[in-house]
Amino acid sequence: MNHRSTGHLTYKDRSVLLKYHRLLDGVHPHPPNSLAALHQILADGPEAIEFDISLTKDGAFVLLHDSSLERETTGRGLLREITEGQFKALRLRDSDEPAATLDDAVAALRGVDRPLKVQADLTEQEPLPGEIAARLVQMLARLRENSGLRVVVGSTADWNLRILRRLDPTLALGFDFASYLDAPVDSLARLPIRINAYGYLDDHPLGYRRLMSSGAYLEDRVDVLLGLLPGACEFYLRKEFVLQALADGFNPVRFVHQRKPGVLVDIWTLNASDPDFARAFQAVLEAGADQVTTDTPARLAEFAARDG
Repeated sequence: MNHRSTGHLTYKDRSVLLKYHRLLDGVHPHPPNSLAALHQILADGPEAIEFDISLTKDGAFVLLHDSSLERETTGRGLLREITEGQFKALRLRDSDEPAATLDDAVAALRGVDRPLKVQADLTEQEPLPGEIAARLVQMLARLRENSGLRVVVGSTADWNLRILRRLDPTLALGFDFASYLDAPVDSLARLPIRINAYGYLDDHPLGYRRLMSSGAYLEDRVDVLLGLLPGACEFYLRKEFVLQALADGFNPVRFVHQRKPGVLVDIWTLNASDPDFARAFQAVLEAGADQVTTDTPARLAEFAARDG
């Protein structure tokens, strides 16, 4: 393994992108999803960045990961209960920086004068009303006017991605099927709600009893899920799901590549501070990952350089 920059690694003659997760590179002191973080990492020279977008009460898109305000801002309660103006009056947690909107991010990115992939991660789970979906497409169109930027909208809500696709068939979309099939990595109440007979979070009847091998079960389930968003250019797989599937003899990254030639497969989120980081990093690279989502791209690049 060797690296060329903190924007990507070279592994076995393959270029593997390092995507800056939530605009946080694990080194600078700025809060995630903040304008200060955006300006800092643009100076660092990334090739792929990601930020989260969520909706306020009055239908404005803002940079926030959670549905509630407490973890990321000085506010309390649900984002959907406050207006854009009230959100902008908040400060990001442990800083004096105002919370940012998608308009702020668009303004900061429009002047970028080099190639950069920008992923807007749409966290909204409720179906987007037509007017709000159209507004999002229009806002992203302002970014796409910059020929150096490649804009991708990612989400676990395939229904919202299909809404955006109907409004603009040229918009690049990426799908994360973790709401249908995932590894049991935490105790949060979310979809899927059941650990099935194969040890995966999956509410589908195929997993009620163990009637086939784990590999055959995973092949069928992933094959179906890949069809939920025709034309998707990226798929996002949780690191823990990939590692569990590999241990069960099924390589989901290779399978996606076989079923969807030319798509990018991203593994999220892999940080240098993770337990057993070196083994996990090697495993996802060996599995064929095209992109790794990380809070610590510089440290991943340093590790790869030492390992190489």
